[in-house]
Amino acid sequence: MTLLKQTLTYSLALSSAFAATYASSEQTTQNNLIVEFSSPQNTEEEQLKREIQNSGVNDTVIDLSNQLFMFEKPLTIQYGGEEGPLYDPQTHQVLIPYSFYSESLNYFEKNQYEKEYGKTAQTGAIDTLLHTLLHEAGHAYIEDQNIAILGKEEDAVDNLATVLLLNYVEHGGDAAISAADMFAFESEDRPEYYDLGEYIDEHSFDLQRYFSTLCLVYGSDPEAYKNLLDEVENDYLKDRKEFCVEHFDVINANWHRYLKENDES
Repeated sequence: MTLLKQTLTYSLALSSAFAATYASSEQTTQNNLIVEFSSPQNTEEEQLKREIQNSGVNDTVIDLSNQLFMFEKPLTIQYGGEEGPLYDPQTHQVLIPYSFYSESLNYFEKNQYEKEYGKTAQTGAIDTLLHTLLHEAGHAYIEDQNIAILGKEEDAVDNLATVLLLNYVEHGGDAAISAADMFAFESEDRPEYYDLGEYIDEHSFDLQRYFSTLCLVYGSDPEAYKNLLDEVENDYLKDRKEFCVEHFDVINANWHRYLKENDES
């Protein structure tokens, strides 16, 4: 499978390389995706907005959608406000508050991401934003195309986001790993025992989402990611590695029943 011509830039230090086409516009429309930015409420939000625009993340989502998952009705990605991240089926909008990117950035900074993993906190936060945008767009695509989901839809769109990154985005495996790390960081902030209500939540637990994402990344290329699952106990490691290879093949093939490659995009 070919990589998209427009891919996410992974180092915010290389600001001259972004050349983002959306940097000067409040609303951008390309084919079936509209990106809108609410007016920032303060200087911090202004800076967050600028970093998101300059990252190229919206270009990547638009290119992926135009190539692989076209909507019957144009989808709007709306930045700003307090709700989200979420997909609202009533308005056919993905809502992303500026604070989501800020909170992600804080998690990666707090966990010394560059020192521990060799990637800047900004890279981790942008990777997480990309995965989240694809996750929420997945909900929109399921709704738009009336795709039957047997099981948790949240797990299905987590899988879709990771499959898209692995197959079509340069360094997409690294982006998926960053998103997985964010799940792990959030899990560390939770108490040892979950509240009872979380056991009936539509999402899997954060630590499950962490390992599920790593499983797909490993399964996509066991040689390249041979050490990725080393934190799994040795008693289970061999079986888990074999499972992850089979699991990726199944998930990848199943989602490609619904992804429609468009050579004209």
